[in-house]
Amino acid sequence: MTKRLLSLLLILLLLLGAAQATEYRTLREGDRGSDVLALKRAMYYLGYFTSLNFGDLYNGVTADRVRQLQRMNGLEETGEADAALQELVFSGQAVPTKGAPKPTAVPTPPPTPIVPQGTPDVPEKIPEGEAYVFADANDGLWIYRAGDLYITVRRMREPVSQMVWFEADIQASDASPLQAFLTDGRRFVPAKDAAAQSKYVLAFTDDFFGYRVSQKQKVGIIIRNGKILADKTYRADHRSYPNLEVLAVFNDGSMKAFVSDAHTASEYLEMGAVHTLAFGPILVSEGSLGPHMSDDTYYHYREARCALGMIEPYHYILLVTNGNIDKSKTKGAYMQWLAARMLELGVQEAVNLDGGGTTALFFMGEQLNATGKGKRSISSMIGFGNIE
Repeated sequence: MTKRLLSLLLILLLLLGAAQATEYRTLREGDRGSDVLALKRAMYYLGYFTSLNFGDLYNGVTADRVRQLQRMNGLEETGEADAALQELVFSGQAVPTKGAPKPTAVPTPPPTPIVPQGTPDVPEKIPEGEAYVFADANDGLWIYRAGDLYITVRRMREPVSQMVWFEADIQASDASPLQAFLTDGRRFVPAKDAAAQSKYVLAFTDDFFGYRVSQKQKVGIIIRNGKILADKTYRADHRSYPNLEVLAVFNDGSMKAFVSDAHTASEYLEMGAVHTLAFGPILVSEGSLGPHMSDDTYYHYREARCALGMIEPYHYILLVTNGNIDKSKTKGAYMQWLAARMLELGVQEAVNLDGGGTTALFFMGEQLNATGKGKRSISSMIGFGNIE
């Protein structure tokens, strides 16, 4: 045997040994790591994810997509990715979906902040009666801290679509809960005027219920500041948009998503609700995707969006996307994207609020988001904190 053949044989044995040494851990909900991220990327190119906008958490969305992959490949639908499943995915032999994209030479990176990942040196303790405010529109970072209210807003961008959105992490308390503002006489005014009148540190879109009142439409279950404003809604899973599904905000700081006719307004009050927002659809319920969020055809169009969710009582996430600006800029987000992003951030309950021209996000009275033309006047907002 020649030296060249011996060398080739040695290389072959080394490669075989490396392949045999490759071990895949079984991935399930709650796992994190580069192997989770690698699996998601491979599944994207098979069509089981519609965007590369994901992180390294194996969450409910991932489990749902793995079940779909298992179903398409005739496997038991466990929602867990064992070694055999991962080997199948990485072998290139797995059955793709009809909508699988053509692979690109260079994988698209996951979403990153437009601004640096770091934050300024926020004082650990703010003197009583004072507030720390940081606002940098150029870098896309806004911070407010006073007492036990801590708000951080970051401007973000998805690399492929160039979609721009804002993520607000809100840590509140019983002394600084979510607040609801109604204009005088519920008159419709520009969003900037409503934000100025509310004097909220962070003010944003609600369910735009005033429009449905003015148009004599079905309004939904509406409670503001412990008072019933409307109590007529659709049956559950109504096909109209909005379907008037509810996000109830309770006096212990918790939030819970409900189908439209789950409870009457009086029942919500008895349960301890302070506010109910009626719009929908439900994005996340009990830490899993909402009823229609695994269906990529459900109201599948891009739009400026606003969604509110809860990680735990008094800890909330707000997502606001730009949209409808012009052909060269972002066209907004899909509902399914909102749901997936909420899950990535650890949200347990979340509902889509009104979007399009209603979408508005203000920090200290300054609007952060952009929706282009067609901005709507509003008669109500919700928010946190008070500008002194």
